[in-house]
Formats: sequence, C-alpha cells, structure tokens
Amino acid sequence: MNTNKLKYILYLAVFLFTILGFSQKIVKEKTALFKLLAVAEKQYQVTFTYANQTIDSIQVKPYNKRLTLNETIQYLKSNTPLSFTFLTSTNILISKKLSNLSICGNLIDIAINKPIEGAHITVLNTNIHAISNAKGNFSINGINENQVLEITHISFPTIYLNSTDFLVNGACITISLNQNIEILNEVVLRNYLTSGITIKTNGTTTIDVLNSGILPGLIEPDILQKTQALPGISSVNETVSNINIRGGTNDQNLLLWDGIKMYHSGHFFGLISAFNPYLVDNVTIIKNGTNPQYNDGVSGTVIIETIDKISDKPSGGGGFNLLSADLFAQIPISKKIGFQFSARRSITDLVSTPTFEQYFKKAFQNSKITTLSVVENSKSSYDFHFNDYSFKILYDFNKNHKLRLSFLNVDNKFYFNEFLLSETITDSKTSELEQSNIATGVHINSKWSEKFKTMFQTYYTRYNVYAENFSLLNDQRLIQVNEVLETGIKLNANYKYNKNINLLSGYHFYELGITNKEDVNLPLFIRTIKKVIRNHSFYGELNYISNNNRTFINGGFRLNYIEKFGTFIAEPRIQAMHKINASFSVKTAGEFKSQNATQIIDLQEDFLGVEKSRWILADNSSIPIIQSKQASLGFHYKKNNLFIDLEGFYKFVNGVTTANQGFQNQYQFIKTSGSYTVKGIEFLINKKTSTFSTWFSYAFNKNDYHFKELSPSIFPNNLDIRHRISFGNTYNYKKMEFALGLLWRTGKPHTSPIENNPINFNSIRNSINYNSPNSERLASYFRADFSSTYKFNFNEKIKGMVGVSVLNFLNTKNILNTHYKINTENLIDVINNTSISATPNITLRASF
Repeated sequence: MNTNKLKYILYLAVFLFTILGFSQKIVKEKTALFKLLAVAEKQYQVTFTYANQTIDSIQVKPYNKRLTLNETIQYLKSNTPLSFTFLTSTNILISKKLSNLSICGNLIDIAINKPIEGAHITVLNTNIHAISNAKGNFSINGINENQVLEITHISFPTIYLNSTDFLVNGACITISLNQNIEILNEVVLRNYLTSGITIKTNGTTTIDVLNSGILPGLIEPDILQKTQALPGISSVNETVSNINIRGGTNDQNLLLWDGIKMYHSGHFFGLISAFNPYLVDNVTIIKNGTNPQYNDGVSGTVIIETIDKISDKPSGGGGFNLLSADLFAQIPISKKIGFQFSARRSITDLVSTPTFEQYFKKAFQNSKITTLSVVENSKSSYDFHFNDYSFKILYDFNKNHKLRLSFLNVDNKFYFNEFLLSETITDSKTSELEQSNIATGVHINSKWSEKFKTMFQTYYTRYNVYAENFSLLNDQRLIQVNEVLETGIKLNANYKYNKNINLLSGYHFYELGITNKEDVNLPLFIRTIKKVIRNHSFYGELNYISNNNRTFINGGFRLNYIEKFGTFIAEPRIQAMHKINASFSVKTAGEFKSQNATQIIDLQEDFLGVEKSRWILADNSSIPIIQSKQASLGFHYKKNNLFIDLEGFYKFVNGVTTANQGFQNQYQFIKTSGSYTVKGIEFLINKKTSTFSTWFSYAFNKNDYHFKELSPSIFPNNLDIRHRISFGNTYNYKKMEFALGLLWRTGKPHTSPIENNPINFNSIRNSINYNSPNSERLASYFRADFSSTYKFNFNEKIKGMVGVSVLNFLNTKNILNTHYKINTENLIDVINNTSISATPNITLRASF
C-alpha cells in the first residue's frame, strides 16, 4: 500500500469517527420526554396528566431552564407531536395532536326525561363552543383527543367530560344530568356587561372586583364607579361615590364595608371611591327585595366584602396613577392566621397633574376656594391630600369556627391659605376642611353542624367632618363640626331545614349618636346639638327553592323598635323568581324600609361650600323617620349569549325634608317635610362573544315631590332624570382590553326667575321672584368615555398592567346644576355648576 492510499484511509477514518462522535453527541443531547416532564414539574410546581403510551418513545432536547412555564410549554408543543392543555393553572393535560375530528351529544334531564335546551358546551382553553338546541343536541368540529369539555346550564351543576369519551364511541352519546337542587343562590347570568359581574336569583348583582373586566373610563376597579354601569344607578352630580339609586339621594343608600355601616364613601369630595379595591372580594348591589338583616338604605344597598380566606402564600402588589399611589398584601402567618393590609395616598400635594387639575376644578367650583379672586389685592394657595388604609386579621380556630378583625381609616384634608396685601400690612388666614371615617369590627362565624350556622358581629364606626373658615376682610372665624358615632352588635342564625328550605333569624342592636356644632367668634355664638337613638331589630327570612330548581322565593320580615320614641316599625321584604324555561325568567320584589339618619344642607356656603351636607338624626316631628315602600316586576331573557332585562318599579319615600333635598330656589329656607314617588322602567340588552361585549340600556323615571305645605304641593323632584340612555362596548384582544361608552340623559330640573319681574325689592332683604318650582330643565347631558389596559409579565413571578383612560374625551360642556343670586348691583347672577372636562389618566401596576 503506497503512502497516498494510507493517507486517504486515515483521513476517511478520522472523518467517519468525527461524524460518529457528532451523531452520538446529538443523540446524547436528546432525552426521554417523561424525564423532562419530571424536571418541569419540580421547577414550575405543576402536574402533567397523560397516558404512558402517548409519550413513550418521544425524545426531545432539554429546554432552557430560564424559560417561563408558558415558554416551556410552547417549546414542547413545537418540538413534539403533542398537544398541551391547561386544565387549571397547575394541571396540564398532554394529548396527541389529532385535529378535524367531530363529536356530538344529546343532553337529557334525567328527572323528567326531557331534552335540555340552552346548555353551553365549551372546549377549555379554546374559542370552540356550542349550545344545545331544543332537542338537547349539540355538535363540535375540530376537536382534539383528550381535550376537556365543560358543560354548563343555569339549572344544572357544571360537568367536565373528556373528548376521548366521544371519539371512542364513534357516535353521538347521551348525557343525563340531574337538576342542581342543593344550592339556594343559583346564578342567573355570569359576566353581565363585562367579566366578573353576576346577576343572581335572589335579585342581587355582585361584582367580583379583582376578576372583573374593564369598563368605559375605568382603568382601575373603582368599586362605586362600577356600580353606575348597572341600570337604575347613576350620579346626577357626576361624582363617583355619591350615587343615586332609582331616584333617591345618596344619603338614602346603605353602604356596608365588612358589615360595618359607612357614613362617608369618597375621596376628593366624592370624585373617587374611598375604598381600596385590591383586597375586596365581592360587591353586592340591592335595589329592591333587600334581605331583612339589613337596616336603613330606603333607596338601595351596597355591600362591600373583603377577602375572607387565608392565602396559601404571600401575595400583593402596588401601583400609581395621576392622582394617587397604593400598595396591598396578603400574608399567611400560619395555616390558622393570616394578615391583610392596604394603603393609598394621593400624590396631589407633591405633583400637579392634568388629572388633578380637572378634578380640582370640578370639586371646588363655585366655592370659596375658586371665588376668592373677586376680592381686590388678595392671593391664595392651598394644600390638599387624601389617604386610606386598612388591615384585616384572619384567625381560623378550625375549619368550622373562624374569627375576623377588620379596620379601615379614610381621610381627606384641605388647607386654604388667604393673603390680603396692602401698602402697610400683609394679613394671612388659613381655613381648613378635614373629613374622616374610621370603621372597625369583629366577626365570628361558626358552623355547628351541616344544617346550623351562626354569625356574631360587633362594630364601631365614626364619621367626622371639621371646618374652620376665616373671613379675609375681617377677623370672623366660623367652626363647624359634624360627627356621627355608631356602635352595634348583630347575631345571625342560619338553619337548613331541608334541601328546599333555608331559614335565617337574627337580632341587631345599634346606638347612633350625631353631634352638630357651630362656633362663631364675631358675634359670639356657640351651639352644640347632640342626639342619640337606640334601635333594636328582630328579623327572619325563609329561602325556598323548588324541586325542579325553577322557583326561588326569599321572604322575610324585620321589626324595629326605637327606644327614644317607643315606636315599632314593621318591614316585610320579599323577592321571587320563576324560570319558565331555560331562557325566560319572571321576577318580582317588594320591600318596606326605614332609616333614622339623613343629611341636610343648612346653607350652601357651609363647610367652605365644598362639603355642604351634614348628618342629623330624626326627631319624629320636624325631622321624621324616613320610610319607603317599593314594588317591582320584570323578566330576564338569556339565550345564545344574548341577555335582555326589563323591569318596572314603583317607589314611595315618605319623611324627606326640604333641607334634605338641597333646594336652591324659593324653598331654600323653608323647613317642611313631605314625600316623593318614583315610577320607572329599566331596560338593558347585552350581546357577548368570546372577545366582545356590547350593551344598550334605557331608563325612564317619573319622580315627583309631594309637600303639603308648599304651593304647588306636587312638582318634579330635583333628581327627576326622565330619560337616560347608555351604550357601551368592551373588546379583548390577547392581553389588551378596550372599552368605549356613551351616556345621554335629559337635563336636571331647575327653577328660573320670572322674566318680567325677577327681583322682589323690599327694605329688609331683596329676593328673587321664581317661576313654578322645577318647571324647566337644563340642556341634555352627554358624555363619552374611553379606557384601555395591557397586561404583561415583568418576570416569572411579577405581573404588570398599564392602562390609560379619558373621561369625557369629546370635552362636552355639560351643565349639572343652575342657581341664581342677587349681586351687589341688584342684578341676578346665573351660577352654573359644570361637568368635568376631558380628563386623561394613566396607571402602572405590579402584583405578585
């Protein structure tokens, strides 16, 4: 063999060994899939579900351990002939990639042997869904092996089936379902308007705050702003917290935070909800048919419930917008003890933003704060901030006995500095306005048996508003104080008689004291008025659900005894619903309610002209106990993601006073009591798809006063908004959400001066000659709002969200209220209170 041949053979051998070694290296880089899955389970704390034969013989290169769980799943999908489906956030189903397969089924009500119409069949983690027809049949195309089907229906428990069960059968299969008769509070509609809003058979609407979707103009889950998306709830003066339910004033709403009554609900004097939403579990709104365990609130009830479960691991977050910054956390100290806290503070005293400027103009318009400029040689400055913080201690004695301690503090502080400049002296004065609400309570929940449960609560709540107002041109100083103090106990006993009947009984005692103080130095005048009422209440309710799960009745009775007056007040309550078929339900409700405290306005300039209202107690004579009667009848229609709601109602409220209604016409200084009657219709239609929701609502109200001592005695209510129309859309695209909403309503009633004889001149005091009260209306109100959010991940553990919103993005100039004053030249000035201008806001949040 010559030298050249020997070299050739050596080169060939080296080449072959190199290729062989490289091949072996490639083979070594791959590993069995089941080994990789075991590694991933430990790394991401998840579980993979699969049949052994599905992954046998499959090998794949190891993934980069720096990938997130979702990125790892996507890597495995791309490098294996398998499908990965999230059954839950920690359970992942692995199946073969089979596609273009079809399945079908037939749903039967086993109790009456009839087909089930209107059931929703959804393939989890896909956009594939179907609805059973009148014969109970459904079919689905393009399904894979081992995919999970969720079958839901209003009258039946939700079930889950594997697509393989259908594929193996090779034909349509019959699925028999039993009626769900164990749960008394069956859901009528989930994801109403947007995700997280639910209508229940007991007539209430609940909002899952943290899991609810976006709404127009709302980038953060402001609790009280979300309620205004519902028919029959609005805010005539355009504030967030001062809401009007079916033509009632804000003080006629019962607002409960963890079972504690709140006498104050807003920051920025009503423009922002005072409740940090990030530890709130649910918000329940009741317009009629209220459970008898709740007192007060002759117009409506809003119940805010914070998270009541000890978390498995620490979680929390924080963020900021152009008005405030906040943070919150849930900390499990042990399996039996948990701690929650939240805190929020305005940034308005640190930085001025476009959002703050628009809110400031809206809150302080036509008050002393914005009218000082008319005083010659004067200057002013201000300092304003708000904050709230809360905490909750959760202690589980065991699984049947639990204790909860809740605390909340809300503060608004405003300081107004005035400077009078002259050649010889510079004088300065500082006025202030402080507003706060403290609430604390203890709950003990006990489950004594499968049928018997109890709840004991004791609570304390204090509301205080303090104003010190200095006059720039003299040394006069006015101090005004309004303090509300309530303490109480409540005991509930709940007994499940059988599968159809549940019984509630209870006792509620509270002591309510209200103090009003005025202190003037020139001329010297000091007045303090304090009144106290003690109220005892006994109540009971029966909840009934029929065997076929079609009829729901909640009937109850509350008996109040007021010690001071020796008065008994009986309050029957009822709410009922009957499902005629899977799509159509008829509902009715009625209630009697009463309340012992109300808000009045003595003078429009009180409390610096910003927070004009003060709480007072009924005296059963000049200030009566407010009592209401209400009845309603309506229906729901739900089919193929289309929902229609129509309801008519009648409400009569007796015991309101002219001071309570805030007149700014010929009745401003007249003190008398009367009533108002509201007759109305509320209509809503809502159509949804997997990514889109659109709705249209219309409300008609005819709201009239009846004051016997006034002439005329019957005239339109200050809150008589005759027609209200809203239109909204939400759209989800991957991690983005968009919302657009339009609102139109007729203008608020107002009273104008007589054109040919506007002023009554006399030697004591000139006055305005008015036309008939509320005989005219302001121009119609129109507003368009927009919002959008985008969710992302900072890293594997921290989630982020950025959002933008614009209130009134068309910058429509709406007049909310008009009143008149005689100026120093004996001419009439027209004073308009206008709506908020175009107001942008942005937010950035992080949570873990």
